[in-house]
Amino acid sequence: MKTVRANAARRANAALQSDRLLSFFTIDNDQLIGYGKTTPDRSNVIVAVVNLDPHHVQSGWIELDLEWLGVDKSEPYQMHDLLTGARYLWNGRRNFVLLDPARVPAHVFHVRRHVRSERDFDYFAG
Repeated sequence: MKTVRANAARRANAALQSDRLLSFFTIDNDQLIGYGKTTPDRSNVIVAVVNLDPHHVQSGWIELDLEWLGVDKSEPYQMHDLLTGARYLWNGRRNFVLLDPARVPAHVFHVRRHVRSERDFDYFAG
């Protein structure tokens, strides 16, 4: 199942079909690796975080280059995990990740820069 989703993600995302625009991100845990891939026009941006330890849960703080990702540092952005379907709302360049090799050994995130928030809906009074 994981292989099927990974292959589907690769087929559906142009950024995963080339290594031309590849960037590595700092993570404060040596057992994790994080990198991004994008298309030249930044229309398809992917961030992957992988647990390098096949036996233990690993966690850490990843520091993303928001300018490279095309993300406004003052706006939240959504990270849609293409392997699990989970969606996370991230803010700023530094965010927490936790990967369990028995359940989710990696995240392959599609970066969604324009996220609707509660403020976008008519009923929000604020």
